[in-house]
Amino acid sequence: MNVLRPIQQEFYGDDYRWFFGTIINAQPPAGLEGRVKIRINGVHNPEISEIPEKDLPWAQFFVPSTEGGISGYGRIPQMLAGSFVFGVFLDGVSSQIPLVLGSLPRTEFPTRTQTGRVSDRERSIRFQNSVTNELLNDDLRTTSTQLRRQQSMKFFLDNGYSLIHAAAITGGLQGVSAFETYNEDEDDTLIGIAAWNRSNVVGSRFNGLLSFSQSFQPIVDWRLYSTQLQYVLFELRNRFSSANRRLKNTENIKEASSIINEYYLFTTNDTESIAQLAYDEVFV
Repeated sequence: MNVLRPIQQEFYGDDYRWFFGTIINAQPPAGLEGRVKIRINGVHNPEISEIPEKDLPWAQFFVPSTEGGISGYGRIPQMLAGSFVFGVFLDGVSSQIPLVLGSLPRTEFPTRTQTGRVSDRERSIRFQNSVTNELLNDDLRTTSTQLRRQQSMKFFLDNGYSLIHAAAITGGLQGVSAFETYNEDEDDTLIGIAAWNRSNVVGSRFNGLLSFSQSFQPIVDWRLYSTQLQYVLFELRNRFSSANRRLKNTENIKEASSIINEYYLFTTNDTESIAQLAYDEVFV
């Protein structure tokens, strides 16, 4: 007869410690997408002179089961700086690895709603919630350019990019391809929304797109707009991570557009005006 026996040795889930804290920074650097910098009550001195922001931890977020759970699917947490949150430490009493489980509502005076001012971040969240996913998973080249531009903005905002950086990527993609996902002309050497070189050479970016689409279970069609957006994100986070870092260090649309064109799309296109249009559409 099989008898279930308890684990005798220490187990990491035996001891845990919960906390309350305040989000100080909700704009993480490249590589830490989806995290927030947090000042935890009872652990971090509220005096900035004692524990400056640079010494605070980047906390992970508990993502609901309604999201994809893997890179490129679903949305990242949308908490804003100033949110009062609740969570647990994954390392128990060591208290070095915070995990945020949720937030507690509170009213501060005056709020942006009360004063009529809305931050860029709040506007971007409203925009993300309003943009439809209709026709995202299609390979029709006649889809509205405006719709695809807005869907591109939504995708990169959902994946942690700022308004400026999402607009720069979107403008660059429209500039090189007009968001055309494929061309039936086999003689066309450039293909897809990032104008990947159609080459059979091992290691080519287009072959990378094919391999990327085949890595899913079930396999997805490489011609789908959603697949190609995910591959752009995959390239920026991996093969072109240096371009991604350069992009995230920019502070205006002109500079960001120049970086994405030179170091990722490898073109001399000037797409600042398209990027500005993508940016402005968030505020319509």
